[in-house]
Amino acid sequence: MSHPNELRRQSADGTFCIVPYNHPDFSWTHHREWHQERYAVSTAEALDLMREHREFRFCMEPWIDHIEPFLERCPDRVEELRERLNSGRMGVKAFTLTSPRPVSAGDETFLRNMILGRRRYREFAPDADLSVMACPDVGLGHSQMPQVCKLAGARMYRGWRSDSAFSALGVPRAFVWRGLDGTELITSRGCYGGLVSDELIPDDFADRWDEVVERLFAGELAHAMDCSQSRTWWVAQGMDDARPLRGWPRDKRLPLIDFVRAWNEREPSAMVFATPNEFRARLEQETLPVWEGVVDQVDVAYNAGWHGARGLWRLRQQLDTAMVIAERACAAASLAEARVAGPHRLEALWTEAVRVASHAQQWVFEKDWEWLLSRARYALREMREVMEQAVARMAGVGRRFGAARPLVLFNPLPYAREETVEVPWVQPRQDAAGHRVLDAEGREVPLQLGEQAGEAWGDCLVEAPLIFRARVPAMGVAVYQVEDGPVAKAPTPPEQDTLDTGALQVRLDGRGLQAVTDRRTGLSWQAPRGSAIGDCRLHEMGPGVLHIGAITGVLSGQTGAGRWVLTGPQRWVYRWECEFHRHRVRQDVVLDAGARHIDFLTRAFCAGANGFFALCFELPIRGAMHVDIPFGVEPRDPASEPYAMTMPFTHNNIERHREHQFWARSWASVGEGERGIALITADGDRYWTYDAATGELRHILFTALDDMDSGWEAWVPKDRLALGWHDFRHRLIFHDGDWRAADLCGASDRLRLPLQAVKPVGPGSEALVEPVDQLRIEPTRVRLSALHETESGYVLRLYESAGESTEARVELPMGFREAGRTDLNGEPLEEALELQGRTLRLPLRAWEIATVLLRR
Repeated sequence: MSHPNELRRQSADGTFCIVPYNHPDFSWTHHREWHQERYAVSTAEALDLMREHREFRFCMEPWIDHIEPFLERCPDRVEELRERLNSGRMGVKAFTLTSPRPVSAGDETFLRNMILGRRRYREFAPDADLSVMACPDVGLGHSQMPQVCKLAGARMYRGWRSDSAFSALGVPRAFVWRGLDGTELITSRGCYGGLVSDELIPDDFADRWDEVVERLFAGELAHAMDCSQSRTWWVAQGMDDARPLRGWPRDKRLPLIDFVRAWNEREPSAMVFATPNEFRARLEQETLPVWEGVVDQVDVAYNAGWHGARGLWRLRQQLDTAMVIAERACAAASLAEARVAGPHRLEALWTEAVRVASHAQQWVFEKDWEWLLSRARYALREMREVMEQAVARMAGVGRRFGAARPLVLFNPLPYAREETVEVPWVQPRQDAAGHRVLDAEGREVPLQLGEQAGEAWGDCLVEAPLIFRARVPAMGVAVYQVEDGPVAKAPTPPEQDTLDTGALQVRLDGRGLQAVTDRRTGLSWQAPRGSAIGDCRLHEMGPGVLHIGAITGVLSGQTGAGRWVLTGPQRWVYRWECEFHRHRVRQDVVLDAGARHIDFLTRAFCAGANGFFALCFELPIRGAMHVDIPFGVEPRDPASEPYAMTMPFTHNNIERHREHQFWARSWASVGEGERGIALITADGDRYWTYDAATGELRHILFTALDDMDSGWEAWVPKDRLALGWHDFRHRLIFHDGDWRAADLCGASDRLRLPLQAVKPVGPGSEALVEPVDQLRIEPTRVRLSALHETESGYVLRLYESAGESTEARVELPMGFREAGRTDLNGEPLEEALELQGRTLRLPLRAWEIATVLLRR
């Protein structure tokens, strides 16, 4: 970094934009109530300063976390806030409901956060400048951020973490980000906080001018100019929970207004108060460098699997998935004239999904934690009930005493599916033998029973899942009938615990999966001695920033015991278990006939630790790695990334304290010429590690932390200890060629959006849909993101997922009067499409996200 005097000279004729800001965490170091009261005070004082000083600016951010506390506590000043937003003196840093992490938020959750937040702002202040989107306190995000932010109405994106790493990589301070699909968006990076110390801006600054200026150019202004090729620099003023123009921690009033006036009289550069929107307008006048593609392969290390399977990260995924499926089911049913949950109810449920998406909520205090979880879990229950009601109404089947029981399968994907399903089922009569499953034509379907649950009486069948191959049309339903039948005797377990499924040859023992051969490619894989392919290991950590310290030890069981739970002919399950240092691991290795994949159901019992549990694979091949991201795919090369231990420690270098870490949405694939191996997580978090030198791939399952009895963290939930059992599902895929040839995006969708089993009750009615495709999309590399009803029509959102331009063909369930391309907010776009009868055609460039409004 240059000497302060040199930076002072270089800044001549440039402009420092002072951006006052109160960063509104949902909560951090205090209860939510304190934050709500604090934000009301901060916003009211900003309005006071605007009355007194015409040049003063301030900005707001998420509607739920920041605006609502003010509206509820200062109703007498609501109109004043509206006027300041409409005038532009009060800026909007992010037109969102809450402030999530772009890396970990569900795809549609992230979009709905912007869509619904922008709508709230527009309704409240129609003339507010909503041209900036920001994720202030989290990772910068993925290479589809330019496209999704621009489609949401942004003309600039602002982010921060990991600032030191980005500087080490040469990422400009302000740049045009050319995203995966070619969309370009002005992007600015830097910390959201600063200028809160009275040592930086003392009351007697005028008498110590050169000293004060030199100190600023050694710190705050130097960071603003670091890696910058522009002549406009963002200088943050404020911090978490800041009152405007006041210092921390005593809220001392800082003489910043007088200082800025003096600066413009005494310095060769300019200094102005600015909103993010005014800063954006200045940058648009400059020629900025272009950065293409991936910016951040790593994200941050301190979020992985917090609280384990009971953490917010898992609940957020469940909410996103449940809402996406519920919307699709309701839209399909509504198009068939069924009465189901409408747009207003579904939007309210989306609001609940977004409410718990704000970053840092894993650190909320116990009382707020219980409030968040109970509200979100009730919403999740309602989402699932809404889906089941819609599916039942489409199928029209009901119950009659003594008759076969109906089982309806709904396919939430726009492609017909034939796959093995496992559906929990009960037999209420102990004198009955077993079950038979009949398809819609009355043909018996080959059936295997799964592992019996609950109490059992001898050979009586009470509760055992139905395992069978099901066929379900695209976005449609298939009705099966289950009646009493004989029980087939289970085959004997494979000899020597070695099995040939027709596609894979595997060997197992009491320590797990020991060997596997992919018959198509001949690839053979042996487990390390004393371990397993897909071993669950505890990585103990020392102390570190936000509890992420160096790995001090790796623990796993030395011996174990296993047995066959299911022995075919459609599905085999081998269960093994081991124990170490009072921790336990129990894993089901699941194999399906003819499938080139292996499923793992891993259950880990944590007895108390300070470290992370991970599913570990020593890969038998090396090659290029690719991962999925929201709406796309990116390469990964952790060996090329800077990590915290290789850079000087500052507040801008707290994120990358886990070497070899990278992030992925749901899968990671390593390809070696004509063959590859991919791991998909069905329900895990986004954080992984990969050491190319050893070939070790780890998916981080969850983090367990020591208890804290002092400081503010003594008030956070004890769930951080992650005590007890935690379960995770993965699929290991052997594939030909690269990730495109393997259709890994489709494989992920099929695993994470499974066929939905609904067991209707009550009287039946007329079926509203035929057992045929209801909505089909071709080619399959075009993925469906959303289908839902609005007051204006039906929204269809899809995207190209293989990086190759194509024409999407959508076969609709009915004819529509008109169709038009829109942005995420429903604003019309001049983009080509063709609607003929029930067929919609639209060209898509590589990685393009397209939203279509269909009107009946």
